[in-house]
Amino acid sequence: MAKNPVDFAGLARYIGSMSKDDQMCDFYEVEIDGNISYVYVPVGAVVDEEAP
Repeated sequence: MAKNPVDFAGLARYIGSMSKDDQMCDFYEVEIDGNISYVYVPVGAVVDEEAP
């Protein structure tokens, strides 16, 4: 399980950490405009804050 799950300020719910394509990922349930999607973030991913 992740030590510091990403905070989506009430837009997402952390589900847990699981292996995907032989890499550990954090999985989230994200609700935007009433639509629910599931996303994963590779553990150790670097965020580029200047990216659009």
